[in-house]
Amino acid sequence: MEPSHFLGRIKGLFPIAALALVALVAVTTAMTILGNTQAGATFEPPSLPVVKPTASTTAPSGPALATETDTPVPTVPLPSTPPVVLTIYKGDRDPHRIWFVVWRYPQLRTGSTPLAGVVNQDIVDEVTTRIATFEEGPAVQQQLPGKTNNLTGTFTVDMVSWDLVSFTLKWVDDTAPGHPSINIETVNYALDSGQRLDFGQIFLDTQAAVAIISQQSQEQLRKSLGKRYDATLVAAGAGAVADNFDDWALTPAGLKVVFAEFQVGTAAVGMPSVSIPWASLKGVMQPNGPAARLAGLPTPG
Repeated sequence: MEPSHFLGRIKGLFPIAALALVALVAVTTAMTILGNTQAGATFEPPSLPVVKPTASTTAPSGPALATETDTPVPTVPLPSTPPVVLTIYKGDRDPHRIWFVVWRYPQLRTGSTPLAGVVNQDIVDEVTTRIATFEEGPAVQQQLPGKTNNLTGTFTVDMVSWDLVSFTLKWVDDTAPGHPSINIETVNYALDSGQRLDFGQIFLDTQAAVAIISQQSQEQLRKSLGKRYDATLVAAGAGAVADNFDDWALTPAGLKVVFAEFQVGTAAVGMPSVSIPWASLKGVMQPNGPAARLAGLPTPG
C-alpha cells in the first residue's frame, strides 16, 4: 500500500476514535453515579422539611381501653330491713349577729346498714360545703341595717329501703331584701356500695332516658300548672337536655324530678315536681343497675 493511502485511512479513523472516547467517559461517569446510590454510599438526597404528625380526632379501632369506670364497685351484703334515718339538728351564728344558719339533715343510724358511715360522711360533706359557701359569701354582706342574713336547711325522705336511700335537701336563703332564694339538692345512694348514684348508673342509654323524662315532664306540667302553664318556658326548662334534670330522686313509684325556681315558669309557679313511672323508663335502664328492681327488671342471683 502506498504511504499516501495509509495516511488517509488513519485520518479517517480519528472522528470514530473521538466518539468512542466520549462514549467511554460518559459510561464511566454514569457508573460512578449509579454506584454512589447503592447501600453504604455517602450520597444524601436533598433534605425535606419535617412534618410532625397531628393528633387524630378519630377514635382508634379495636377494643376500648379499660377506664376507672370499668372497674366494678366493691359491694357488701345487706340486711333485709331498711336502715333507720335520723334527723340531726345544728346551728351556727356570727358573733356580730350578721348571719345565722340553722339546718337539719339526714343520717343513717350506725349499724342499721353496713356502709352507713360512708353515706353519712358524704351527706355531711355536702351540707358543710353549702354552709361554708354561705358564710364566706352572701352571709357577710348585710343588705339592710340591722337585718340578719338567715340560711335554713331542711330535708325530705324520698325513699328508704334495704338497698337504696334518697333524700331531697332544701335551702332557704333570705339574704336579699326581697323574695328568699330557695335551692334544692337531691342525693341518692346504693347502700351495698355506699356510692352516690348518677344517671349513668341508673340508665343504660342516658340520652334516651332524658328524652322520655322530658316528654313526660312537659305533659305533666301542662296539667299540673293549669293557667300558669307557659309552653315556651316549659319547653326551655324541661327540654331534652340532661342539665334540666339535675335534681332527681328515686321513689318507689318512679323517678321524681324537681325543677328550680323560674326554670319552667314565673315566681308564682314555685318549684314544681313530676314523677316519671318506672314502667316508662324500663326499656332504657341498666338491667343490672342499682334501680333495676324498681322497674321490675330481674336482679342478678
